[in-house]
Amino acid sequence: MLTALVQAGILGIEDKEFTELDRCPSCGGNVTMYDSKERRFAVLRDDSGPRTINVRVKRFSCRECGRISPANAPFYPETRMGSPVVDLCVVLSRGMPASRVARVMEDLSLVVDRGTVRNYASRDFGEIPVTSFYGISIPRSLMTLSLMGIRGP
Repeated sequence: MLTALVQAGILGIEDKEFTELDRCPSCGGNVTMYDSKERRFAVLRDDSGPRTINVRVKRFSCRECGRISPANAPFYPETRMGSPVVDLCVVLSRGMPASRVARVMEDLSLVVDRGTVRNYASRDFGEIPVTSFYGISIPRSLMTLSLMGIRGP
């Protein structure tokens, strides 16, 4: 059941576009649309092999400081996966080694190698709220994403 929830959440966000940024995060200035960039959110494994799930993130230019900033999107700075996937890596790493986390991720149809798990587990992403699901701690961000995927937009 957990695998179905994870897949529904990840597939539900495929091709979604993130377009909101009110102010420059650096100086608070006004922003204007700059361009749009496709980002990899996750890689799922299905019967036909790995499937990359992408989202689009608009980028904005600040009128005051000139900095280019992305729209508000579910990504941590300097990560290559969506924050719910990173959260799952970190939460699972609290109780098991990276190689086992990678196997659990694979059981959930998510493709994440143990080196990536180890990298994310060693970083500080702040407090990650969790909920217990059949005795396993699961990040709330992943559960919320899964519920959105089941309900639709």
